[in-house]
Amino acid sequence: MRIDDLNRSSQTQGAEKTDQAAQKRAQEKAAANAVGGDQADVSQLAHALAAKDPSLLEQLRLQVQSGKYDVPADVVAKAIIDAHSLD
Repeated sequence: MRIDDLNRSSQTQGAEKTDQAAQKRAQEKAAANAVGGDQADVSQLAHALAAKDPSLLEQLRLQVQSGKYDVPADVVAKAIIDAHSLD
């Protein structure tokens, strides 16, 4: 008995499972398209994280892009510690 023969059978079984999962995803995608297309729902958390002031976000983007955005290391360290404190 060769060791390679044993390994090939397990790889074949794994490949079959992968193929079956891919076929299932393709069928689900086809069913979603047949029903009327894709659908996406945005969670409440995503809405809460949305920028309140788009102009501020644009200012920050321009500062970062130009290399002028500077955050003191102690401010970053304090924010990390506060976010992970066990209060």
